[in-house]
Amino acid sequence: MPTSEPAATEPYRPRLHFSPARNWMNDPNGLLFHDGTYHLFFQHNPGAPEWGDIAWGHATSSDLLTWTEHPVAIPATEHEMIFSGSAVVDAANTSGLGVAEVAPLVAIYTSAYRDHPVHGGNQAQSVAFSVDGGRTWEKYAGNPVHDRGRTDYRDPKVFWFGPPDGGHWVMVAVDADASRLVVNVSDDLLRWRTTSTFESARLPEMWECPDLFPLVVDGDPERARWVLVLSTGGPGQHYVVGDFDGERFVEDAEVPTGRVDHGADLYAAATYNGLPGRRVLIGWMGQAFRAPTSPWQGIMSAPRDLGLRAVEGVLRLVSQFSREIDKAEREVVSVEGLVVDGSGPGSPGAGATVVVGRGAGLQQRVRARIVPGAASFAGIRVLVGETCGTSIGYDRTTGELVLDRSASGVVAHEGFATPRRVPVRLVDGALTLDVLTDAMSVELLANDGEVVVSELVFPGSDAVGVEVFAEGGDAVVDVRVADVVPEGPRD
Repeated sequence: MPTSEPAATEPYRPRLHFSPARNWMNDPNGLLFHDGTYHLFFQHNPGAPEWGDIAWGHATSSDLLTWTEHPVAIPATEHEMIFSGSAVVDAANTSGLGVAEVAPLVAIYTSAYRDHPVHGGNQAQSVAFSVDGGRTWEKYAGNPVHDRGRTDYRDPKVFWFGPPDGGHWVMVAVDADASRLVVNVSDDLLRWRTTSTFESARLPEMWECPDLFPLVVDGDPERARWVLVLSTGGPGQHYVVGDFDGERFVEDAEVPTGRVDHGADLYAAATYNGLPGRRVLIGWMGQAFRAPTSPWQGIMSAPRDLGLRAVEGVLRLVSQFSREIDKAEREVVSVEGLVVDGSGPGSPGAGATVVVGRGAGLQQRVRARIVPGAASFAGIRVLVGETCGTSIGYDRTTGELVLDRSASGVVAHEGFATPRRVPVRLVDGALTLDVLTDAMSVELLANDGEVVVSELVFPGSDAVGVEVFAEGGDAVVDVRVADVVPEGPRD
């Protein structure tokens, strides 16, 4: 949606996250940066606010924050829904789908057949292409281009491997119910051969939406490793570190698997093609329950840049809010060395709360450094209104980061009553937080992106306050609160 003040009838319409104007949305698809424009395709039912008749919706942005929605890019038909996939620029026109001097954009997606006269109920990989920069798309006449004869073979991620004049295309997809990665290669995006499969007992079962990409370790280009990201049933999203030679992925058993995001509301996240030197991820928020939003269902996460970091000698996937968010910040208040005396009288749990300030709206970025000191529990509250607030803090007795949305506003699902708890370390005695809020979301990065938690919330319109708190003793907190105000669409 273009940036605008949300209508009174749409109190939860986000301003920093994409949401469709109407109806159902789930997985991001075809994330592609081309000619200065970020393309976001997405699973979309254009006719209803629930899943069904899935097509590829389409939106574009120049800043990853404000989006212009376009007509459906790849529509469903009577016998075919358009499931998840990816998109590439075929710069050398290896597919032959370009015209004159125009390199085609090529989308590779899953044809989810339903009562098809030839393919029955199978899932297979198909191609669509655009020769006008992504405005309009045409399905390839020879579809499907890769069929394993299965009902669960889906979610292709395609990328170029090797030098421009001597490499090949790679497509990773999954036999979802078998929890199996399938690696395929091609010279032209149209004819594919399977080179290997990958399975791992270290990951939860039921794999979807694979993404495979290299990342440098600690910023050193000489120490690149490959990362495989998989959405897993639950919901959840996990990653594995290993090596890839263009045809086969091998996991590094000495590097623990990990969670991309520990929250309840991030799934099917994917990364952008076409961004050299950056690996930007966007995921779908809202799959766990029907949200109290109308006339749409589903939002995308804020963009995050991924990296690999050695944390206490162990490689970890880390996330940072993308720099486009930095550019949209407008500082509100900054407080350093705030001592919160949580040693008040009464039963255990008695404490103190200090109001830091109020933002101009629900779109805020809150950075904090918390030194728990003697406090048993200390942290911040965001999206604080007269009757609501979301708490984020450190529980010293368990060594856990805690995100509590039980009093965050409208309780849209019974899971809101259970706080999210994630083990986290203190660094030099402190926990650092980087929190982005919007009209219906809280996204949290702890310890410079070592731990990520994304959750939906549904606060009141007055929930623009920020507080700090401590229980059981003194804590010292530094806090910086900024409004986040994007410039608006420019495409």
